Amino acid sequence: MKRLLTFVFVVSFFYGSQVCVADQLTPTACSDCSEYFISDSGFGPGDGAARLIEAANKSGKTVFLVVYDKTGADKEKAMSIAKEAKAKKPDVTQIVEFNTTDVANKDLIARYRTAGAPLPLILVIDINGTATGGFLLAEATSEGLLNLIPSPKFSEILKGLSAQKCVFLVAYKGSMAQKAVAVAKCTEAVKMMSNGASIVELNIEDKGEESMVKNLKIDPAIIAPEIHTINKAGQVTGVFNSDTDPAQLVKSAKKSSTGSCCPAGGSCAPAKK
Repeated sequence: MKRLLTFVFVVSFFYGSQVCVADQLTPTACSDCSEYFISDSGFGPGDGAARLIEAANKSGKTVFLVVYDKTGADKEKAMSIAKEAKAKKPDVTQIVEFNTTDVANKDLIARYRTAGAPLPLILVIDINGTATGGFLLAEATSEGLLNLIPSPKFSEILKGLSAQKCVFLVAYKGSMAQKAVAVAKCTEAVKMMSNGASIVELNIEDKGEESMVKNLKIDPAIIAPEIHTINKAGQVTGVFNSDTDPAQLVKSAKKSSTGSCCPAGGSCAPAKK
């Protein structure tokens, strides 16, 4: 199965040679799936999908965003796939539709650059309101959508990158006393960057973060904390011990690299507009 979107705040769709960049959006509300509205929040049809997405995120839910330009069999198939995915994780997911033909959404179409893109497609928006990826209808499956839901710590990384910040990832085990030292070094580095970076603490023994540990190629047998620097492009630029000079961390975070924190490779960060 071909993944079409990278894990980024500004999601990149690759349609042949055409690159369409997606941003956070406020799509139209789902017109035919009222059972998927967040009824306990007081929102419903007519309140608009922006509020539905906000409510879903606040309640810790990921959104399956169905993007379409006309009703019919294809749109219904996309909805069916989204509903199937939701049924597998009903307590943590929400469905919202985005009709690109609605003139009220022209600014959103510009942000996502979906004009001319093959529709329908399904995007995944995580609990931080960050678009993490998606599929064209021909490639979409419920499992594929579920696999695009990031782990909590990867979501934290995406949140930092979405704010155009570098990320200092502290990888540790619960028993490591040096973790506090590593975090302190990162905190100093953040100050040196005028808060232009964020810190994410990753316990590599957390079963829910196994894929993250694997993607970052962190040795599960580490005997001391590691500091992974990730630049604004979402590229891993270095790995350091807890005693590293904060100035070196800053220098590493500002450089480019071919490594990536993304499961599919490439960049996790916003594409340049």
